[in-house]
Amino acid sequence: MRGLEWYRLKVVDIKDRTFRILLKFFEEYEDIFKVDKRVLQDSYKLEIEEIEKIWDSQKVDLKEEIEKLKENRVSLLFIKDGDYPEELKNIAKPPIFMYYRGDISILKGKKIGVVGTRRPTSYGKIACEKLVRELVENGVTTVSGLASGIDRICHQKTLENGGKSIAIVGSGLDVVYPKENERLWQELGEKGLIMSEYPLGTLPYAYNFPMRNRVIVGISQGITVVESKIKGGSLITAELALEEGREVFAIPGEIFSPVSEGCNNLIKNSSAKLVTSVEDILDEFNWKKRASEEKKKLNLTEYEEKIYNVLEREKNLDEIIMATLMKPGEILSILMDLEVKKVVMSVPGGKYRRKI
Repeated sequence: MRGLEWYRLKVVDIKDRTFRILLKFFEEYEDIFKVDKRVLQDSYKLEIEEIEKIWDSQKVDLKEEIEKLKENRVSLLFIKDGDYPEELKNIAKPPIFMYYRGDISILKGKKIGVVGTRRPTSYGKIACEKLVRELVENGVTTVSGLASGIDRICHQKTLENGGKSIAIVGSGLDVVYPKENERLWQELGEKGLIMSEYPLGTLPYAYNFPMRNRVIVGISQGITVVESKIKGGSLITAELALEEGREVFAIPGEIFSPVSEGCNNLIKNSSAKLVTSVEDILDEFNWKKRASEEKKKLNLTEYEEKIYNVLEREKNLDEIIMATLMKPGEILSILMDLEVKKVVMSVPGGKYRRKI
């Protein structure tokens, strides 16, 4: 790996500012030591303490570091490597090194970030599941932060639907957080990709997560907010996306729901484009929509399909009766069959909505 020698500087913990200066003026790690320390101080404005660390880096035992990474099945991605995503390289302060486990090739291609509240409503869960399924159907890789709530749903449903998902975490790859995601954490390392800019052993400190969010933005062509409070962390990610010139999308929510207030405001302020289906995202990037095979797989009877078709939005029993002109008993019986088939689900308020 090209960046292995440069990794010595990471091990001795030089400042990012110092690292970026060195990368700008020196092609290879060894070139640094061809100039005098005084030149580094006077010409490149480096601090004496940093220069001493740079010199100490030559003594770093890389074998020990490499062994530690291998034991944890973790690889390194250096900013000058060919696999390093151009989108990420072009943000204000891209990570110099990323640690990863999984399929690095999925960094290429179409990628959409999906973020939202840690405590989604039933509406938010359904909306996220629908969006993720449609993204997968259209060959789009999902990106999220492997937190509770919307993040978890995004990763889990992507994998369940046979898609590719990238998780950006705020701790070392050997420190699972939150613990409830341990199984999903491992699964992403096997079937998707899990990444962090933090070395092994790094705990999930609160200040790591805003930094984590900029990486989610950096590797995604666009960010979709599913549910967020008016001051939710997902809005910080949306703001970062706008600053970096990324497209921002938001799923509208109920006007009385606190967890929809953030999304609705993004749309109201024209900061985000309203999303009701994947076409709204695909059209923005001129990505061609793939023909969906889902409905063909449903294998519905004539009457099941009739009820399914009227549930393009959630409806109560009276509304279904008016739309289908069928008897209440028949409708309830068919709705029960559709729930067994996991095609339709009941929601609070005596209403029903499509699950697929």
